[in-house]
Amino acid sequence: MDIDIKELVKAAAEGFNLKDFKGDIVGVKIVENEFGNIEDGGIGIQINNGKDAPIAKSDKDIKAAIEALQAEKDEKDAYLFQNKKQWWAVYRVLFNFCNYPKQMTAFETKMKELEVAKVDGKRDLSYESLSAAVKEVPLMATCSPTTWNTLKDKSDNYKQQYVVADFLMQKLGIKS
Repeated sequence: MDIDIKELVKAAAEGFNLKDFKGDIVGVKIVENEFGNIEDGGIGIQINNGKDAPIAKSDKDIKAAIEALQAEKDEKDAYLFQNKKQWWAVYRVLFNFCNYPKQMTAFETKMKELEVAKVDGKRDLSYESLSAAVKEVPLMATCSPTTWNTLKDKSDNYKQQYVVADFLMQKLGIKS
């Protein structure tokens, strides 16, 4: 497939409403279906705007933030953190901003060490749930959690990842 990369980035930037964006675009990901066609919403931009610089947080602070996340309920008295696939949002926030392991198995081990990986059975952390989640939200894999608000309305899967990341970033002082 022949693609004009400048047109692709321009279209993606317009689609993500990044017209006034001042950072650097460091990668573009194209998601194609089995026929080689770009799917609806199949263009993602990875940006670097300086907001993703790791911050120093103690394991104690991170454990407290995760425990608060696991207990938090919305206005309908339902947990924000509803299922094990939402661990992917925790993983992304912690490796992007808090120098936590990027390798999923190492991340899982770290969460077990902090004693936050076991919740209630349906929300327990597993490598399988981490690796499966990214397939449901491929555009989130191409950009920083600080920009996920532009994707939250794509589907319930995107919204579930966004609310977890947003809550955790606020608790950790990454986002006000």
